[in-house]
Amino acid sequence: MKKKKSSGYVCSVCGYKSPVKLGKCPQCGSWNSFVEVEESETEAISIVTLESKNDKKFERIKTGINEFDRVLGGGIVKGSIVLIGGEPGIGKSTLILEVLDRVARYGNVLYVSGEESQEQIMMRAERLNIHNKNIELLTEQDIDIIKETTLSRKPLLLVVDSIQTVFSKDVEGAQGNINQVKECTRILIEIAKRHGISVILIGHVTKEGTIAGPKTIEHMVDGVFYIDGTRNDVLRLFRGVKNRFGTTNEVGFFEMGEEGLKEVQNPSLEFLSGGVLKEGSVITSALEGSLPIFFEVQSLVTPTIFPIPRRVASGIDYNRLLLLIAIIEKRLRLKLGGFDIYVNVVGGFKPDDRTNDLAFALSIVSSYHEKPLMSKPVVLGELGLSGEVRPTVGIERMVKQGKSLGFENFVIPKFFEGKLKVNDVNLFFVSTLEEAKEIVF
Repeated sequence: MKKKKSSGYVCSVCGYKSPVKLGKCPQCGSWNSFVEVEESETEAISIVTLESKNDKKFERIKTGINEFDRVLGGGIVKGSIVLIGGEPGIGKSTLILEVLDRVARYGNVLYVSGEESQEQIMMRAERLNIHNKNIELLTEQDIDIIKETTLSRKPLLLVVDSIQTVFSKDVEGAQGNINQVKECTRILIEIAKRHGISVILIGHVTKEGTIAGPKTIEHMVDGVFYIDGTRNDVLRLFRGVKNRFGTTNEVGFFEMGEEGLKEVQNPSLEFLSGGVLKEGSVITSALEGSLPIFFEVQSLVTPTIFPIPRRVASGIDYNRLLLLIAIIEKRLRLKLGGFDIYVNVVGGFKPDDRTNDLAFALSIVSSYHEKPLMSKPVVLGELGLSGEVRPTVGIERMVKQGKSLGFENFVIPKFFEGKLKVNDVNLFFVSTLEEAKEIVF
Protein backbone atom coordinates (compact mmCIF):
# COMPACT_ATOMS: atom_id res chain seq x y z
CA MET A 1 0.00 0.00 0.00
CA LYS A 2 1.53 3.33 -1.09
CA LYS A 3 1.03 6.70 0.53
CA LYS A 4 1.69 10.17 -0.84
CA LYS A 5 1.11 13.54 0.77
CA SER A 6 -0.47 16.64 -0.70
CA SER A 7 -0.94 20.07 0.92
CA GLY A 8 -4.24 21.91 1.04
CA TYR A 9 -6.36 24.19 3.18
CA VAL A 10 -9.41 23.27 5.26
CA CYS A 11 -11.96 25.44 7.06
CA SER A 12 -11.61 24.71 10.77
CA VAL A 13 -15.34 25.40 11.30
CA CYS A 14 -17.13 23.36 8.64
CA GLY A 15 -14.38 21.30 6.97
CA TYR A 16 -14.63 22.92 3.50
CA LYS A 17 -11.52 22.10 1.44
CA SER A 18 -9.66 24.48 -0.86
CA PRO A 19 -6.35 24.19 -2.77
CA VAL A 20 -5.55 27.80 -1.77
CA LYS A 21 -6.04 29.78 1.42
CA LEU A 22 -9.25 31.83 1.40
CA GLY A 23 -10.17 34.75 3.61
CA LYS A 24 -13.84 33.78 3.88
CA CYS A 25 -15.25 30.28 3.72
CA PRO A 26 -17.74 30.01 0.82
CA GLN A 27 -19.67 27.26 2.66
CA CYS A 28 -20.20 28.57 6.20
CA GLY A 29 -19.17 32.22 5.83
CA SER A 30 -16.48 32.12 8.55
CA TRP A 31 -13.57 34.56 8.22
CA ASN A 32 -9.88 33.61 8.60
CA SER A 33 -10.81 30.00 9.39
CA PHE A 34 -8.59 28.23 6.82
CA VAL A 35 -5.55 26.30 8.06
CA GLU A 36 -3.00 24.31 6.11
CA VAL A 37 -3.12 20.53 6.44
CA GLU A 38 -1.34 17.53 5.04
CA GLU A 39 -3.60 14.76 3.85
CA SER A 40 -2.62 11.19 3.26
CA GLU A 41 -3.98 9.48 0.20
CA THR A 42 -3.99 5.72 0.18
CA GLU A 43 -3.92 3.64 -2.98
CA ALA A 44 -5.52 0.22 -2.69
CA ILE A 45 -3.48 -2.60 -4.24
CA SER A 46 -6.11 -5.35 -4.06
CA ILE A 47 -9.78 -5.61 -4.96
CA VAL A 48 -12.60 -8.09 -4.44
CA THR A 49 -15.96 -8.52 -6.14
CA LEU A 50 -19.39 -8.56 -4.54
CA GLU A 51 -19.62 -12.15 -5.71
CA SER A 52 -17.09 -13.05 -3.02
CA LYS A 53 -18.71 -14.40 0.14
CA ASN A 54 -17.99 -12.63 3.41
CA ASP A 55 -18.51 -14.89 6.42
CA LYS A 56 -17.22 -12.31 8.90
CA LYS A 57 -19.82 -11.02 11.35
CA PHE A 58 -19.44 -7.99 13.56
CA GLU A 59 -19.10 -8.89 17.23
CA ARG A 60 -21.00 -6.46 19.42
CA ILE A 61 -20.80 -5.56 23.09
CA LYS A 62 -24.33 -5.17 24.44
CA THR A 63 -24.48 -2.61 27.24
CA GLY A 64 -27.98 -3.54 28.38
CA ILE A 65 -29.09 0.09 27.94
CA ASN A 66 -31.66 -0.74 25.28
CA GLU A 67 -32.10 2.79 23.89
CA PHE A 68 -28.33 3.20 23.52
CA ASP A 69 -27.80 -0.23 21.95
CA ARG A 70 -30.71 0.21 19.52
CA VAL A 71 -29.38 3.51 18.15
CA LEU A 72 -25.91 1.98 17.67
CA GLY A 73 -27.43 -0.90 15.72
CA GLY A 74 -27.44 -3.55 18.44
CA GLY A 75 -24.49 -2.64 20.63
CA ILE A 76 -20.90 -1.42 20.41
CA VAL A 77 -19.01 -3.16 17.61
CA LYS A 78 -15.63 -4.47 18.76
CA GLY A 79 -12.80 -2.53 17.15
CA SER A 80 -15.06 0.36 16.13
CA ILE A 81 -14.56 4.05 16.89
CA VAL A 82 -17.54 6.38 17.30
CA LEU A 83 -17.93 10.07 18.05
CA ILE A 84 -20.60 11.40 20.44
CA GLY A 85 -21.40 15.10 20.64
CA GLY A 86 -23.75 17.33 22.58
CA GLU A 87 -24.04 20.72 24.22
CA PRO A 88 -22.24 21.37 27.53
CA GLY A 89 -24.20 19.93 30.44
CA ILE A 90 -26.47 17.84 28.22
CA GLY A 91 -25.37 14.57 29.85
CA LYS A 92 -22.63 13.17 27.59
CA SER A 93 -20.25 12.23 30.40
CA THR A 94 -23.13 10.93 32.52
CA LEU A 95 -24.38 8.62 29.76
CA ILE A 96 -20.89 7.37 28.93
CA LEU A 97 -20.13 6.62 32.58
CA GLU A 98 -23.30 4.52 32.74
CA VAL A 99 -22.27 2.74 29.52
CA LEU A 100 -18.83 2.02 31.00
CA ASP A 101 -20.45 0.57 34.12
CA ARG A 102 -22.47 -1.87 31.99
CA VAL A 103 -19.56 -2.85 29.71
CA ALA A 104 -17.28 -3.34 32.73
CA ARG A 105 -19.26 -6.47 33.57
CA TYR A 106 -17.38 -8.23 30.76
CA GLY A 107 -13.87 -6.90 31.54
CA ASN A 108 -11.86 -3.79 32.27
CA VAL A 109 -12.60 -0.46 30.56
CA LEU A 110 -10.54 2.74 30.41
CA TYR A 111 -11.91 6.25 30.83
CA VAL A 112 -9.47 8.96 29.70
CA SER A 113 -10.41 12.50 30.69
CA GLY A 114 -8.57 15.55 29.42
CA GLU A 115 -10.94 18.00 31.09
CA GLU A 116 -11.88 16.73 34.54
CA SER A 117 -9.79 15.46 37.43
CA GLN A 118 -10.15 11.98 38.88
CA GLU A 119 -11.89 13.51 41.91
CA GLN A 120 -14.54 15.15 39.72
CA ILE A 121 -15.21 11.91 37.85
CA MET A 122 -15.43 9.96 41.10
CA MET A 123 -17.92 12.50 42.46
CA ARG A 124 -20.11 11.93 39.41
CA ALA A 125 -19.78 8.17 39.83
CA GLU A 126 -20.82 8.52 43.47
CA ARG A 127 -23.91 10.48 42.43
CA LEU A 128 -24.76 7.78 39.90
CA ASN A 129 -24.05 5.06 42.48
CA ILE A 130 -21.38 3.52 40.25
CA HIS A 131 -18.66 1.58 42.09
CA ASN A 132 -16.92 -0.74 39.67
CA LYS A 133 -13.35 -1.94 40.05
CA ASN A 134 -13.15 -2.68 36.33
CA ILE A 135 -13.51 1.01 35.41
CA GLU A 136 -10.03 2.53 35.23
CA LEU A 137 -9.53 6.32 35.17
CA LEU A 138 -6.73 8.22 33.47
CA THR A 139 -6.49 12.01 33.43
CA GLU A 140 -4.15 12.69 30.52
CA GLN A 141 -3.95 14.77 27.35
CA ASP A 142 -0.80 13.41 25.70
CA ILE A 143 -1.86 10.96 22.98
CA ASP A 144 1.40 9.00 23.27
CA ILE A 145 0.77 8.28 26.97
CA ILE A 146 -2.86 7.43 26.21
CA LYS A 147 -1.76 5.00 23.48
CA GLU A 148 0.88 3.37 25.68
CA THR A 149 -1.55 2.97 28.59
CA THR A 150 -4.28 1.57 26.34
CA LEU A 151 -2.03 -1.02 24.73
CA SER A 152 -0.67 -2.12 28.10
CA ARG A 153 -4.09 -2.38 29.78
CA LYS A 154 -5.96 -3.72 26.68
CA PRO A 155 -9.45 -2.58 27.77
CA LEU A 156 -12.66 -3.74 26.13
CA LEU A 157 -13.68 -0.11 25.69
CA LEU A 158 -11.69 3.13 25.63
CA VAL A 159 -13.43 6.48 26.17
CA VAL A 160 -11.64 9.77 25.41
CA ASP A 161 -13.36 12.82 26.90
CA SER A 162 -12.91 14.96 24.91
CA ILE A 163 -11.00 14.60 21.64
CA GLN A 164 -10.41 18.39 21.48
CA THR A 165 -8.28 18.27 24.65
CA VAL A 166 -5.85 15.61 23.39
CA PHE A 167 -2.60 16.60 21.68
CA SER A 168 0.39 15.04 19.95
CA LYS A 169 3.96 16.31 20.46
CA ASP A 170 4.73 15.52 16.82
CA VAL A 171 2.20 18.05 15.52
CA GLU A 172 2.52 21.81 15.73
CA GLY A 173 -0.29 23.90 17.14
CA ALA A 174 -2.41 24.05 20.26
CA GLN A 175 -4.92 21.47 21.41
CA GLY A 176 -8.12 21.47 19.45
CA ASN A 177 -6.74 22.78 16.17
CA ILE A 178 -7.44 20.88 12.99
CA ASN A 179 -4.06 19.15 12.65
CA GLN A 180 -3.93 18.08 16.30
CA VAL A 181 -7.44 16.65 16.31
CA LYS A 182 -6.94 14.80 13.02
CA GLU A 183 -3.62 13.24 14.09
CA CYS A 184 -4.94 12.18 17.50
CA THR A 185 -8.04 10.68 15.89
CA ARG A 186 -5.85 8.82 13.39
CA ILE A 187 -3.82 7.27 16.23
CA LEU A 188 -6.98 6.22 18.07
CA ILE A 189 -8.40 4.68 14.88
CA GLU A 190 -5.19 2.69 14.52
CA ILE A 191 -5.57 1.44 18.10
CA ALA A 192 -9.18 0.40 17.43
CA LYS A 193 -8.57 -1.37 14.13
CA ARG A 194 -5.26 -3.09 14.86
CA HIS A 195 -5.97 -4.21 18.42
CA GLY A 196 -9.75 -4.71 18.37
CA ILE A 197 -10.36 -2.15 21.11
CA SER A 198 -13.66 -0.26 20.86
CA VAL A 199 -13.24 3.51 21.19
CA ILE A 200 -15.77 6.23 22.04
CA LEU A 201 -14.76 9.85 21.49
CA ILE A 202 -16.61 12.72 23.15
CA GLY A 203 -16.76 15.92 21.07
CA HIS A 204 -17.60 19.50 21.88
CA VAL A 205 -20.46 21.11 20.00
CA THR A 206 -20.33 24.58 18.44
CA LYS A 207 -23.07 27.22 18.77
CA GLU A 208 -24.34 26.06 15.36
CA GLY A 209 -25.00 22.61 16.89
CA THR A 210 -22.27 20.69 15.07
CA ILE A 211 -19.31 18.86 16.58
CA ALA A 212 -16.39 21.27 16.94
CA GLY A 213 -13.22 20.69 14.97
CA PRO A 214 -12.74 19.57 11.38
CA LYS A 215 -15.67 17.96 9.66
CA THR A 216 -13.22 15.39 8.30
CA ILE A 217 -13.16 13.68 11.72
CA GLU A 218 -16.76 12.64 11.14
CA HIS A 219 -15.65 10.96 7.91
CA MET A 220 -12.80 9.17 9.68
CA VAL A 221 -14.82 7.48 12.45
CA ASP A 222 -17.33 4.65 12.13
CA GLY A 223 -20.26 6.48 13.69
CA VAL A 224 -21.36 9.96 14.72
CA PHE A 225 -24.09 10.41 17.34
CA TYR A 226 -25.64 13.41 19.06
CA ILE A 227 -27.43 13.95 22.36
CA ASP A 228 -30.13 16.55 21.72
CA GLY A 229 -32.01 18.68 24.21
CA THR A 230 -31.30 21.55 26.58
CA ARG A 231 -30.47 21.78 30.25
CA ASN A 232 -34.07 22.84 30.94
CA ASP A 233 -35.54 19.82 29.13
CA VAL A 234 -36.11 16.64 31.10
CA LEU A 235 -36.00 14.52 27.96
CA ARG A 236 -32.82 13.82 25.98
CA LEU A 237 -32.75 12.38 22.45
CA PHE A 238 -29.84 10.19 21.38
CA ARG A 239 -29.68 10.03 17.58
CA GLY A 240 -27.20 8.98 14.92
CA VAL A 241 -26.17 10.93 11.82
CA LYS A 242 -23.66 8.33 10.62
CA ASN A 243 -23.40 4.63 11.41
CA ARG A 244 -21.33 2.16 9.39
CA PHE A 245 -22.72 -0.77 11.38
CA GLY A 246 -26.41 0.08 11.42
CA THR A 247 -29.14 2.49 10.44
CA THR A 248 -29.33 6.17 11.34
CA ASN A 249 -33.14 6.06 11.53
CA GLU A 250 -33.30 5.08 15.20
CA VAL A 251 -33.63 7.52 18.10
CA GLY A 252 -33.13 6.74 21.78
CA PHE A 253 -35.01 8.57 24.54
CA PHE A 254 -33.56 9.29 27.97
CA GLU A 255 -34.84 11.21 30.98
CA MET A 256 -32.47 13.23 33.13
CA GLY A 257 -32.98 12.65 36.83
CA GLU A 258 -31.05 12.86 40.08
CA GLU A 259 -29.46 9.48 39.38
CA GLY A 260 -28.41 10.25 35.82
CA LEU A 261 -29.96 9.40 32.47
CA LYS A 262 -32.67 6.76 32.54
CA GLU A 263 -34.31 5.08 29.57
CA VAL A 264 -37.80 6.21 28.59
CA GLN A 265 -39.78 3.17 27.51
CA ASN A 266 -42.83 5.10 26.28
CA PRO A 267 -41.79 8.66 25.34
CA SER A 268 -45.31 9.57 24.17
CA LEU A 269 -46.43 9.74 27.80
CA GLU A 270 -43.95 12.60 28.33
CA PHE A 271 -45.73 14.81 25.79
CA LEU A 272 -49.39 14.04 26.50
CA SER A 273 -51.30 15.88 29.21
CA GLY A 274 -53.70 12.95 29.76
CA GLY A 275 -56.59 15.26 30.64
CA VAL A 276 -59.49 16.72 28.70
CA LEU A 277 -58.31 18.73 25.71
CA LYS A 278 -59.43 22.36 25.71
CA GLU A 279 -59.72 24.71 22.77
CA GLY A 280 -56.47 25.11 20.85
CA SER A 281 -55.14 21.65 21.83
CA VAL A 282 -54.69 18.80 19.34
CA ILE A 283 -53.03 15.38 19.57
CA THR A 284 -50.76 14.34 16.71
CA SER A 285 -47.77 12.10 16.04
CA ALA A 286 -44.36 12.17 14.37
CA LEU A 287 -41.78 9.54 13.53
CA GLU A 288 -38.49 9.69 15.41
CA GLY A 289 -36.51 7.04 13.60
CA SER A 290 -38.89 4.10 13.37
CA LEU A 291 -40.77 5.01 16.57
CA PRO A 292 -44.05 7.00 16.43
CA ILE A 293 -44.11 9.69 19.13
CA PHE A 294 -47.48 11.11 20.17
CA PHE A 295 -47.60 14.64 21.52
CA GLU A 296 -49.92 17.58 22.09
CA VAL A 297 -49.77 20.86 20.18
CA GLN A 298 -51.36 24.00 21.57
CA SER A 299 -52.28 27.32 19.99
CA LEU A 300 -53.42 30.61 21.46
CA VAL A 301 -55.14 33.12 19.16
CA THR A 302 -55.82 36.42 20.86
CA PRO A 303 -56.63 39.95 19.61
CA THR A 304 -53.50 42.05 19.21
CA ILE A 305 -52.82 45.55 20.48
CA PHE A 306 -49.92 46.04 18.08
CA PRO A 307 -49.99 47.33 14.48
CA ILE A 308 -48.21 44.15 13.38
CA PRO A 309 -49.55 40.95 15.01
CA ARG A 310 -47.08 38.65 16.78
CA ARG A 311 -46.32 35.13 15.59
CA VAL A 312 -44.50 32.99 18.16
CA ALA A 313 -43.48 29.39 17.34
CA SER A 314 -42.11 26.85 19.81
CA GLY A 315 -41.48 23.35 18.47
CA ILE A 316 -42.41 24.28 14.89
CA ASP A 317 -40.40 26.11 12.26
CA TYR A 318 -41.38 29.79 12.24
CA ASN A 319 -41.64 30.00 8.45
CA ARG A 320 -43.76 26.85 8.42
CA LEU A 321 -46.12 28.48 10.90
CA LEU A 322 -46.48 31.55 8.67
CA LEU A 323 -47.26 29.27 5.72
CA LEU A 324 -49.97 27.41 7.67
CA ILE A 325 -51.54 30.72 8.76
CA ALA A 326 -51.65 31.84 5.13
CA ILE A 327 -53.36 28.57 4.10
CA ILE A 328 -55.94 28.97 6.90
CA GLU A 329 -56.72 32.56 5.90
CA LYS A 330 -57.06 31.67 2.22
CA ARG A 331 -58.92 28.35 2.41
CA LEU A 332 -61.09 28.88 5.51
CA ARG A 333 -61.51 32.63 4.96
CA LEU A 334 -60.49 33.47 8.51
CA LYS A 335 -59.11 36.96 9.05
CA LEU A 336 -56.12 36.42 11.37
CA GLY A 337 -54.38 39.73 10.67
CA GLY A 338 -55.76 41.27 13.85
CA PHE A 339 -54.71 38.43 16.15
CA ASP A 340 -51.49 37.40 17.88
CA ILE A 341 -50.84 33.68 17.36
CA TYR A 342 -48.75 31.57 19.74
CA VAL A 343 -48.04 27.90 18.90
CA ASN A 344 -46.34 25.47 21.26
CA VAL A 345 -45.46 21.76 21.41
CA VAL A 346 -46.02 20.39 24.92
CA GLY A 347 -42.93 19.06 26.67
CA GLY A 348 -40.38 20.84 24.48
CA PHE A 349 -40.52 18.21 21.74
CA LYS A 350 -39.35 19.48 18.33
CA PRO A 351 -40.80 17.33 15.54
CA ASP A 352 -39.21 17.53 12.11
CA ASP A 353 -42.17 16.07 10.28
CA ARG A 354 -44.82 17.60 8.01
CA THR A 355 -47.29 14.96 9.18
CA ASN A 356 -48.24 17.50 11.84
CA ASP A 357 -49.32 20.31 9.47
CA LEU A 358 -53.04 19.53 9.74
CA ALA A 359 -52.83 19.28 13.54
CA PHE A 360 -51.15 22.68 13.86
CA ALA A 361 -53.69 24.26 11.51
CA LEU A 362 -56.71 22.81 13.36
CA SER A 363 -55.15 23.86 16.64
CA ILE A 364 -55.10 27.48 15.46
CA VAL A 365 -58.67 27.21 14.15
CA SER A 366 -59.84 25.69 17.44
CA SER A 367 -58.37 28.55 19.47
CA TYR A 368 -59.81 31.14 17.07
CA HIS A 369 -63.36 29.74 17.42
CA GLU A 370 -62.80 28.89 21.11
CA LYS A 371 -64.13 25.38 20.49
CA PRO A 372 -62.35 22.14 21.47
CA LEU A 373 -62.07 19.23 19.04
CA MET A 374 -64.49 16.33 19.28
CA SER A 375 -63.62 13.28 21.38
CA LYS A 376 -59.84 13.72 21.45
CA PRO A 377 -58.86 12.72 17.89
CA VAL A 378 -55.34 12.11 16.61
CA VAL A 379 -54.83 14.39 13.59
CA LEU A 380 -52.32 13.38 10.90
CA GLY A 381 -51.49 14.76 7.46
CA GLU A 382 -49.45 17.30 5.49
CA LEU A 383 -51.12 20.44 4.13
CA GLY A 384 -50.61 21.62 0.56
CA LEU A 385 -50.89 25.25 -0.51
CA SER A 386 -54.36 24.67 -1.97
CA GLY A 387 -55.54 23.27 1.39
CA GLU A 388 -55.38 19.62 0.33
CA VAL A 389 -54.41 17.01 2.94
CA ARG A 390 -51.50 14.93 1.66
CA PRO A 391 -50.28 11.52 2.86
CA THR A 392 -46.89 11.11 4.53
CA VAL A 393 -44.71 8.17 5.49
CA GLY A 394 -45.52 6.22 8.65
CA ILE A 395 -49.21 7.09 9.16
CA GLU A 396 -50.23 3.40 9.23
CA ARG A 397 -47.63 2.74 11.92
CA MET A 398 -48.82 5.79 13.88
CA VAL A 399 -52.45 4.61 13.83
CA LYS A 400 -51.52 1.15 15.11
CA GLN A 401 -49.28 2.61 17.82
CA GLY A 402 -51.99 5.10 18.76
CA LYS A 403 -54.50 2.30 19.18
CA SER A 404 -52.18 0.61 21.70
CA LEU A 405 -52.03 3.91 23.64
CA GLY A 406 -55.83 4.03 23.87
CA PHE A 407 -56.73 6.50 21.12
CA GLU A 408 -59.92 5.67 19.24
CA ASN A 409 -60.40 8.47 16.67
CA PHE A 410 -57.97 9.30 13.87
CA VAL A 411 -58.25 12.02 11.21
CA ILE A 412 -56.04 10.98 8.31
CA PRO A 413 -55.62 11.73 4.56
CA LYS A 414 -58.24 10.30 2.18
CA PHE A 415 -55.37 8.60 0.32
CA PHE A 416 -55.54 5.77 2.90
CA GLU A 417 -59.24 5.08 2.44
CA GLY A 418 -59.61 1.40 1.57
CA LYS A 419 -55.89 0.80 2.14
CA LEU A 420 -55.66 1.13 5.90
CA LYS A 421 -57.66 -1.27 8.02
CA VAL A 422 -57.33 -1.18 11.80
CA ASN A 423 -59.99 -2.77 14.01
CA ASP A 424 -61.66 -1.07 16.97
CA VAL A 425 -60.76 2.49 15.92
CA ASN A 426 -62.65 5.22 14.08
CA LEU A 427 -60.91 6.46 10.93
CA PHE A 428 -62.01 9.77 9.44
CA PHE A 429 -60.65 10.29 5.94
CA VAL A 430 -60.29 13.90 4.74
CA SER A 431 -59.04 15.38 1.50
CA THR A 432 -59.05 19.11 2.38
CA LEU A 433 -58.62 21.39 5.36
CA GLU A 434 -62.28 22.37 5.08
CA GLU A 435 -63.40 18.73 5.41
CA ALA A 436 -61.15 18.22 8.42
CA LYS A 437 -62.64 21.30 10.11
CA GLU A 438 -66.19 20.03 9.58
CA ILE A 439 -65.32 16.62 11.08
CA VAL A 440 -63.42 17.65 14.19
CA PHE A 441 -65.84 20.37 15.41
